[in-house]
Amino acid sequence: MSLGSNISRLRAEKHLSQGDLAEALDVSRQSVSKWETDGSVPDLDKLVKLSRIFGVTLDELVTGTPPENSSDDTTAPAAPTIQPPATGNLPGRKVAGIVLLCMAFVTVLVCTVAGGLLEGLILCTPFLSCGVICFLAKKRPGLWCAWAVYLLVEVYLRWATGITWQLTLFTLSFTPEQNYIRLLIAWIQLMVMLVMFLVTIRAFRRVRVEPRGRNVVYLICGWAALILLNALKNRLDTHLYQIPEFSFSLGLRLLPQAVDVLFLVFFTALLTVTVCTIRTRIADTKGTP
Repeated sequence: MSLGSNISRLRAEKHLSQGDLAEALDVSRQSVSKWETDGSVPDLDKLVKLSRIFGVTLDELVTGTPPENSSDDTTAPAAPTIQPPATGNLPGRKVAGIVLLCMAFVTVLVCTVAGGLLEGLILCTPFLSCGVICFLAKKRPGLWCAWAVYLLVEVYLRWATGITWQLTLFTLSFTPEQNYIRLLIAWIQLMVMLVMFLVTIRAFRRVRVEPRGRNVVYLICGWAALILLNALKNRLDTHLYQIPEFSFSLGLRLLPQAVDVLFLVFFTALLTVTVCTIRTRIADTKGTP
């Protein structure tokens, strides 16, 4: 039997779906499907994890032949195996999603009773966003919830107060008249943004992006597009502010702030993919004799 057939057979014996196995191995369901159809071969570390999950030796996993009983009976005890989710029991992330959605509803209800429907809608947005994410995101829901809350706070601060992390660039020339509290908030924004970058890169540390032709071209085009679009946006902003009769309404001010946040998301995605590509290249170089 082939390796893919063995994986499929052992997975069925453990009553695991491809999604369950993929979640246990921190890979995509498509990767498991490719393994079972012999479209690709798992890495060595994944083979070791598979053997532990299935409670078999590497030899039995690869060849499909159970090991012969030796006279000294040195068979190692099988490692604990994962269990498929019991029918009717909700995963923890969905339970958290239900709690967050209930908190969003209660927030709107309380604010509406107090006569502040708009305030209730604004305050419930983080709970609502995180609740939806917990239902939709099977992997890293905590990371996506953190990003959702961070981006919502970022948009609000930019729109309502005009405070952005760019204020830190003027730290040395800041004066008391400009309010040092605003500068402190800007520095907090900058530190939180850097922490979000590091946490995101670490969360994808096991993801491999092959540094080959098409992937490299996509990365270069992505960085070039980001730089070009940012330059065009800055030029447009400068041109609009130079028009004497032009004024930003409260709603119109939200548009450029939302665009800035989208640029931040695009930059984070490009940075993460770039780091994964470099890490894959370094790992491949070290593994080459």
